Amino acid sequence: MSRAWTVPDIEPDASLAVNARRILAVRIGEMWSYAPIMPEADRTEALHDARIAAKRLRYTLELFRPVFGEAGEAATDAIKALQEDLGTLHDTDVRIALLEDAIAALPAPDHAGGSIAADTPSGDPATGLTAMLKREAAGRAKRHAAVAKRWDRLNRDGLRSDLVALSAMPLDD
Repeated sequence: MSRAWTVPDIEPDASLAVNARRILAVRIGEMWSYAPIMPEADRTEALHDARIAAKRLRYTLELFRPVFGEAGEAATDAIKALQEDLGTLHDTDVRIALLEDAIAALPAPDHAGGSIAADTPSGDPATGLTAMLKREAAGRAKRHAAVAKRWDRLNRDGLRSDLVALSAMPLDD
């Protein structure tokens, strides 16, 4: 998992709003640093890191809700949806890895007459696990397509510029 970007210039004597804006600016940069990998389906670890970055951005918006107001709420909802899509994708990646490990750990079929699992339809548990793996892989392709589509929509709708505006909004301190 990637480490959170450090937030420079936090000032203990500054107002909550000033520090909240500084934190938000860093979290926006952290999130959008993953823009190049969002369309790349095979970047499983980086896509998981993008989910964590989305979570950090979302929690920043939620934590400082009084500072960012209704505009922050709308951005939170958009980031939450992206985070959930990325989470579903990651869950699929975990299932795929577990299935691959289970298949690799199976003993070779006994071709000398018996079978290692007579209660499975083919007599070979690898057959069922392989079928499950193929279904998960097909589902993963659809889930990644949903992530890429949501990311494109968020960018088309101007979420990043909306967030940047929040991080630079004038303050009434």
